[in-house]
Amino acid sequence: MFNPLWLDTFITLVETGNFTRTAEQRFMTQPGVSQHLKKLEEACQCELVVRLGRGIQLTEQGQRVYHYAKEQQATEQDFIASLKFDAPYEGKCIVACSGAIAQRIYPALLALQKKHSALNIHVEVAPRRTILSGIANNTLELGIVTNKPDSEDVLSEYLGEEALGLILPRTLPDALAAQYSTSLDNKPRSDMGSQATPNSLSKREARAANEKIDLKAVIHTLGLINHPDAMHYLQRYFHDCGESELANITPNKLPHTGYINQLSQILLPVSKGLGFTVLPTSTLDFVSFADKLTVYKAKNEVTEPLYSVQTPHSALPARYQVIKQAITEVLR
Repeated sequence: MFNPLWLDTFITLVETGNFTRTAEQRFMTQPGVSQHLKKLEEACQCELVVRLGRGIQLTEQGQRVYHYAKEQQATEQDFIASLKFDAPYEGKCIVACSGAIAQRIYPALLALQKKHSALNIHVEVAPRRTILSGIANNTLELGIVTNKPDSEDVLSEYLGEEALGLILPRTLPDALAAQYSTSLDNKPRSDMGSQATPNSLSKREARAANEKIDLKAVIHTLGLINHPDAMHYLQRYFHDCGESELANITPNKLPHTGYINQLSQILLPVSKGLGFTVLPTSTLDFVSFADKLTVYKAKNEVTEPLYSVQTPHSALPARYQVIKQAITEVLR
């Protein structure tokens, strides 16, 4: 590795062709210029210039060292320029979030990338603890998590709310349907969804239909379709939904009838009457069998706050500000 000061002096010497002018431009003495040249020749183990009176002539090796030095100089200048580059619509962006949030924001991010093809957008699905760890360790620029982090290593900003729902099969299994055979109009009601979903009834009617259901018995009979976030969602839902019969349930004591860690598949067994689960209600927008599912109409709406997270020690690059704005528009 050559000393860059020697190379800079050598470039100036070649381009001026004179030791005196080189010393003036480099703010050095002539002996200092000669010393740099001598050290560079010793490092190269060859003669680089031939002195001709007041001028110089490059040897073949000297020409090669000059071209090498100019390439190094250009590379350094390009690198310094790249540090100042901060275009809003160019470069790689990595956003980490839950699977449910990824489903909501990815179409908007794709539309943004379609409009600005120099953007390179990566969406990584990760649990909350992994996202916060990545921000704290400075290996991740931007993340989205539920609930405000309590850490000095993370800067958070409120984005909006994510609604949670207790999701049941629209049609009850035969064993359960037989227990709830009286509907609002006294007709057999093996299809709970057509009676209880707010999409088909007024709020008052939906609430009346819910009251005819022993929900605690229903979910114990159906069993839980478990997933990585199920216990967290259940605890929050049971605590905040305003249903006294659910508030007394211990989530980890519920019977399980299945487990899957793929968000896109969690609702499939529910649609087949094999269990119930709790998920963000936005997941219903991304399954083809939503007509086979219903969301229980609780007394209180249950939501989780969403926050963007980033390092507090430096500002986000301009392209991340564009990404963050697009995400905010979706989630608010």
